[in-house]
Amino acid sequence: MDDGLLRRLRAEQARALLEDADPHHAVMLACDLLVAGVDGDAVVALAAESARTPPPHDASRRLAAVTAELGLPDPDLPTAVALVAADTCERILDGSIPAEVGAHRLYVVGHEGSRQDDLLPAVAALARRLEDDLGGRADDDLRSRLGALARTILYRLASDPA
Repeated sequence: MDDGLLRRLRAEQARALLEDADPHHAVMLACDLLVAGVDGDAVVALAAESARTPPPHDASRRLAAVTAELGLPDPDLPTAVALVAADTCERILDGSIPAEVGAHRLYVVGHEGSRQDDLLPAVAALARRLEDDLGGRADDDLRSRLGALARTILYRLASDPA
């Protein structure tokens, strides 16, 4: 399994530990694992799901079976928070999630175990502006500020000695 695929798997595993896995991402990840030659029973079962139908809890349960089958231990809480924060920031920056979603997903920096919890007020301020001032629709300024915050979080995560 290549590093990019492993990174995606670890990020989705962490997301499932903190909340619930994203069903679409989990199923697509299982499909990509199959393409890469990882074909255990749990991988096949998750890949066989429709990316639209499994409830998040079921996607999390199936993803846990995949990671257990592959022998990947659950990350500790600070690592899980860092993985989800990094994945969210990367998705914000590459445009694979809209700013409206990313602004709320960045609340993960305030999760117990976060080493970036001092950035929670900045996340909350962006989310408040999005909801209160912009009616839930991001403008260019909010997207720019969100991108800057995402780059800051990624920089700090990369600089974190832990």
